[in-house]
Amino acid sequence: MIKLLLRPCLLAGMFVIAGCSTYTQQPQNPPPVVNKPGVIEPNQPVILKPQPGSVPNAPAPAVAALNPAALSLAKQARQQYQALDYQGAIATAERGLRIERRSAELYLVLAQSYIQLALPDKARMFVQQGLRFAPQGSETEDGLLRAKGLLGD
Repeated sequence: MIKLLLRPCLLAGMFVIAGCSTYTQQPQNPPPVVNKPGVIEPNQPVILKPQPGSVPNAPAPAVAALNPAALSLAKQARQQYQALDYQGAIATAERGLRIERRSAELYLVLAQSYIQLALPDKARMFVQQGLRFAPQGSETEDGLLRAKGLLGD
């Protein structure tokens, strides 16, 4: 009785092993393709050359628009800074940051004001924050980098 069961199990096992084996066929080289002008053959890469003036200039990076109240406070803080009212500029810029935490311009005013008040640690902190939010290549980023240079960083 065991022999009767053993034989079909062995045959089934051999079929399973044979089914699991892999057969690899050597890849055949495709026939050479003769490109005719204006005809695109299947499975062939198509290389397009841009024509002068056909590619538009890359758009400027998107800059988050400031809240109108924050924008007004940023202008006011800048005017106070230019009038040498550094404490007033700091107070106004901090009010603006309570409205708009990602305003690199407000961080710049704060950093510059603290530099003028000889408080480099506070200035350094605002430079770092401002650089996180300043658009690359912007005047604000340039101002923050100049402030960072003044701080010896």
